[in-house]
Amino acid sequence: MAILSLKTKTDSGREGSDWIALFAAEQISSTRTLADRVSEALMRKIVGEELPAGVQLPSEQMMAVSFGVSRTVVREAISRLKSEGLIDTRQGRGAFVRTDRTDVPLRLGIDATKPLASLLNILELRLGLDTEIATLAAVRRTRDQMTAIQRALREIDRASDAGGDAVAEDLEFHLAIAQGTQNPLFFQLIRFLGGSFYSGIAVTRANEGRAEELAKETRSEHRAIATAISKRDSNAAAIAARTHIVNASKRLLSADADFWKTKAVQAVSKSKRSSLR
Repeated sequence: MAILSLKTKTDSGREGSDWIALFAAEQISSTRTLADRVSEALMRKIVGEELPAGVQLPSEQMMAVSFGVSRTVVREAISRLKSEGLIDTRQGRGAFVRTDRTDVPLRLGIDATKPLASLLNILELRLGLDTEIATLAAVRRTRDQMTAIQRALREIDRASDAGGDAVAEDLEFHLAIAQGTQNPLFFQLIRFLGGSFYSGIAVTRANEGRAEELAKETRSEHRAIATAISKRDSNAAAIAARTHIVNASKRLLSADADFWKTKAVQAVSKSKRSSLR
């Protein structure tokens, strides 16, 4: 197994200075968070096999110096890649590129160069998923699960009224509906896609927070979904869920350039930090 070292020659024949140069080529400067940029840079090197399977990554200190960031930033980036199954960390030994990974992992994140297109793709995925989940929940949900859905709906309003972004509460609402399908795979899938959905919800809610009218539309759409499920009306539930996603897409398309340069970027960065906790 090749081990990358700052001072000694590695089994692959590279000097430590070569590895510094490899990472220095990725100087980090962007409106995105530093951790976003570092994790994306490492991802490219792993997928492109500049960091091949089985190799040990340089120390946090070495990468921090090479990228020009703090060790805390590097640690967060490593944590993200570990959660995605690309890197394995071993106590007292460091981080290694996993050998049992797929070359291109499933990533449904938001492309910072094309945020609107990325979000519309995520919403299009949710269009079919949310519609089917709401349909099944209307038919299968139990009384306790309906209570959980209604409680989650109230928590969204409570968080919004308190001035919060209500992103976590919004996701919990959709998870509660998924529980109502009685098919555990729907719930597990939403949890698995949670990071991507979390970021998507964060941006859509940030956009809807620009105007009270948009926020009211979202609340009304959520209530329509819950009401249809409560009445066990599967057709109404499907229509309400579909309407919610279609309208969310329209609201994003109406956002101005300033939103995408500032609030959207901030929402994604904040959501990534929150989803890692």
